[in-house]
Amino acid sequence: MEVRRISDALKMRATHQASEIAHDDTRRQMSFAEWDREADEIGGGLAAAGLVPGDRVFLPISNAHAVEMAIAVFAVFRAGGIVCPINTRLTPNEIADYAALCEPRFCLTDAPDLVKDLALAGCWTVDAMPRDIAALPDQAGLDAEADAEILGTSGTTGKIKGVVVSHPDLMTGVTGTNMDRSRSTLSALPLTGSGGNLGIVMLPARGGATAITQPKFDPLGFLELTRAKRPNLVYLVPSMLRLVLDHPAVADYDMDGVKYLMTGTAPLPHDSVKRAAQLWPHLRIRNSYGMSEGGVGLGTTSQEQVLKPGCVGKLPAHMQIRDEAGTIITQAGTVGEIYGWQKHPRRYWNDAEATAASFEGGWTKTGDLGFVDADGDLILAGRSKELIIRGGYNITPLEIETALHLHPAVQQAAVVGVPHEVLGEDIAAAVTLRPGQSAGPDEIIAFCREHLADNKVPRTLVVMDEMPLNPNGKILKKDLADPLAKAAAERRRAA
Repeated sequence: MEVRRISDALKMRATHQASEIAHDDTRRQMSFAEWDREADEIGGGLAAAGLVPGDRVFLPISNAHAVEMAIAVFAVFRAGGIVCPINTRLTPNEIADYAALCEPRFCLTDAPDLVKDLALAGCWTVDAMPRDIAALPDQAGLDAEADAEILGTSGTTGKIKGVVVSHPDLMTGVTGTNMDRSRSTLSALPLTGSGGNLGIVMLPARGGATAITQPKFDPLGFLELTRAKRPNLVYLVPSMLRLVLDHPAVADYDMDGVKYLMTGTAPLPHDSVKRAAQLWPHLRIRNSYGMSEGGVGLGTTSQEQVLKPGCVGKLPAHMQIRDEAGTIITQAGTVGEIYGWQKHPRRYWNDAEATAASFEGGWTKTGDLGFVDADGDLILAGRSKELIIRGGYNITPLEIETALHLHPAVQQAAVVGVPHEVLGEDIAAAVTLRPGQSAGPDEIIAFCREHLADNKVPRTLVVMDEMPLNPNGKILKKDLADPLAKAAAERRRAA
């Protein structure tokens, strides 16, 4: 058969790797043949219910049903619909806002209460999805160039937007039927985000590997799964990696059988890399960089690179550093905005203005700052919107957060700019502490003075019980801005 869409690639896998495990969520293991058959049955069921190509299908499905999420995604593809995954940890209001943007016609979910107020033509729970294989559309008649998914951006700084991913985009990296049959990946990434959906859900169809998903992340449980499942690769976002490293029993788990430790999706604290390398010297640690909007995608390829703070690998030909005028920066060490080119450009769903602001001639403006060092490596320097201008000097929060993470008591750190009547902006930080550790604001600020230039030292620091996080584990700095601004104003009044 001709492989035109990634759902066709699954059909090929089901022929050549029928009995091998594609997805494992610890509750259920699913072979390639089972995945293919259920995608056909439910795809036909959706078509029989009235779905026509281009209809959006809402998928608020948690990782507790990772196997059903994989089935649902490919069933929608087989029916010709557009997948709209959405994290079940969002509030009903956030769900309603995203539904207003995407206008889904149908829904498959394991959290029916979240969508009970939405106007839908049909909604089924994951244990009762519609099935009618006789109504399955002719796959050869489906548009191979059509939109495939609308992914909600993480929303750490503003209102959620929908990134449109096409079927040709999803076909990038499909390897045919050749593979190393021993490969498997363990992760706890939400399968509703770009890393989990475009990475983990598609992984078996794209390359034939087994995807193992922890139903709900907890550090000890993750360590236990590495021992029980013996994956070749484990993927932990930086916040998860820190929680694993901080667990009192971590030294009891040698990661035997694991070859690679992958991380990414957020800035990686340098001390996490050093601690992981000391604890598991046999692991090849890799730091990746990408974004829902696409156009960027690279990672470190050596231990030397990953041990370099902020490094995400060699700057490839499809990425550039540009200044504020859009001119390419070629001088090593000069910070600019990162741009990425994509063969199949993405866009924002029903938002021409935001699309024009972020996508231009195949290039994606990432909003991330970085520079190329003398070795040709790309070093991340933070977000352009987070740049703090203090007394006329540009300061990147990432540099300060890196210093804060060096403090032995600090588990998480976030730095934001707060209003200042003389300087324009001043520096404020929020931290959480590792279990069993204690440290006060004055002690941590004094520590920063030993590692940072004076104008980069936070003047305000708040120790918090927990950070506001989005469903992907990223710190929501927009939720810290007001409380840190108030804390800074109180500190100045007291002084």
